Amino acid sequence: MRWIKRRKKPKAYILVQTRTGTLRARQFLTSVSHHSDEEIDPEGTGFAGYRARPVTGKQARRAKHRIGMAGLAIACVFGALGVRLAHVSFYDHQPAIRRAGLEVKAGQRPEITDREGVLLATNLPTIALEVSGKEIWDAGETVTALARIVEGIEPARLERKLRRGLNVEVRTDLSPAEQADVFALGLPGVHFSRRDMRFYPQGGLAPHLVGYLEKGPARFGEGGIMGLERVLDKTEQSRPLAASIDLRVQQVLEDVLAERMAEFDAEAAWGGIMDVATGEIIAMASFPEFDVNAPLATATAARRNRFTYDRYDLGSAFKVITAASILETGLASETTPYDARGGFRVPGFTVTDYHPQNRILTLSEVVQYSSNIGVARMAATMGPALQREYLSRLGFFAPLPIELAENRTPDLPKKWGPVEAATVSYGHGIAVTPLHLLAGFAATVNDGVYRVPTVLKSMERLGQDRVSEQVFSTQTTTTVRRILRRTILSGTAKKAEVPGYYPIGKTATADKPGRGGYLKNARISTFVGAFPGYAPRYAVLVSLDNPQPTADTFGYATAGWTAAPAFHDVVARAAPILNVPTVGDDVALPQFLVPFGGPRLAQSDGRDENADSVGALPLGSPRLRASERGRPSAVVRVP
Repeated sequence: MRWIKRRKKPKAYILVQTRTGTLRARQFLTSVSHHSDEEIDPEGTGFAGYRARPVTGKQARRAKHRIGMAGLAIACVFGALGVRLAHVSFYDHQPAIRRAGLEVKAGQRPEITDREGVLLATNLPTIALEVSGKEIWDAGETVTALARIVEGIEPARLERKLRRGLNVEVRTDLSPAEQADVFALGLPGVHFSRRDMRFYPQGGLAPHLVGYLEKGPARFGEGGIMGLERVLDKTEQSRPLAASIDLRVQQVLEDVLAERMAEFDAEAAWGGIMDVATGEIIAMASFPEFDVNAPLATATAARRNRFTYDRYDLGSAFKVITAASILETGLASETTPYDARGGFRVPGFTVTDYHPQNRILTLSEVVQYSSNIGVARMAATMGPALQREYLSRLGFFAPLPIELAENRTPDLPKKWGPVEAATVSYGHGIAVTPLHLLAGFAATVNDGVYRVPTVLKSMERLGQDRVSEQVFSTQTTTTVRRILRRTILSGTAKKAEVPGYYPIGKTATADKPGRGGYLKNARISTFVGAFPGYAPRYAVLVSLDNPQPTADTFGYATAGWTAAPAFHDVVARAAPILNVPTVGDDVALPQFLVPFGGPRLAQSDGRDENADSVGALPLGSPRLRASERGRPSAVVRVP
């Protein structure tokens, strides 16, 4: 009938608890379930369950919104799963990472090579032996059988683990023959799995540069502890990483340092060779060394890179930088006199010389005879401000922006007054890394450009720009090369001479610092130089930590007797490898008189017409090679 009002259909239902305590509830539940009250509520708690109650209005709208949100969330989850399923099903998942046109398999660490492509680090596929303690029948029998074939097993320890039901990785580098023998045993619970292990073919050669991994598996971008292995992690390099070193020259440097370290019973040694035109490190070494295939088998101190990380007072090598700085300012020339008699008084103490000349020396002779007094007077003429400026431009005030993490800021004086200016001028009171000194020295003998060193063959591989700054003029560096050539011929570094290469350089013997000051009878002997001296291509630094005197050195352990001969050996053996030819005086001497890279002087009588005869010394080889004997050769003398 039309006048009968129909009940409005509810928009939603809610669940409510139903109790059997009321008569209406009991009647309802027994009618819908066909069970008695005792069957519905056997424990007599009065609670029977839930029933749906229709609702409308605000409660209905709220319930509808919640249901809609839940449905939307479910739809999003299933939609994402569908997209992922399609991606996995249809996308080409070749295990490769493509960068710069090269491919490296995903999970595989890039190789490291030297500048000529010789492998320094690579991934070696190996076979791992695993034993499941839950699958074996007899732990003792299994261990005894494996120990007869596989080396390096600790039977008692392995058996304890297997009896506890553990899964044990016995070896990660089984040979194919060992795998075949173990497989032939037919033991239950013994499994083989493929692994990629990091392997260093050169072993203990250049370990501080190459670095090593903390874990065995060679996975991409994980585990580099130091050196170039850590560089790979930081840069996510995907192509083979080419180091700047030449492995042949590296071998020469390490052999020489090891020989001299043993000869003089030194506590440590370090050294490096740098291309002065590019900043590339051709070789670098730090002793004691370690084997990168077993890094934890040596003491922690052996894994410290002394060449790039440790700071030292490196002594008189700073006299070269002081001399170049004052020459550049125009406050002095090659023949400017300095009084080296007695001492030079600064507030608090008097600067003296180790081997005093007790006479007035030219600037050239101050460096040549390593006079502390003379170079302290140079620093006083310049003043602390100019001294700081040149040292800063040569990179001595900040960590070197090289790729290696093993790098430190030099330890500078807290204040910089006349006293600090005097001591810093001859390398005391300022502690720098050997690489800082090598890079700064290179700028004083090449074309005057300071170049930041790099341990990579090409920095463009990592998208970095090469950093350089013109610090000295070519006229200044030409003068410095003449001075350093005299230092070898008639100064403190006679044992560094290598005929045919006209090397240049400076000795540096510094007191070794300790607690509360400098140690007595302990020293760091350093020689820093370059070859060929007339047009330097490579700068070399070698140091011995606390070398001891021998009978052959007549009781001396200074740099002229210890480090200078090491430099000689390095140049004599490395120069032919680096394709640096020997030349005669006719080729070398004119280039000591003109700016680096400038036109060669024509030879007439072999003398510089502008040279001052006072203090003039020959720059050529002290003796002719056999092929040159009997042939006239011009001798050029300069101030």
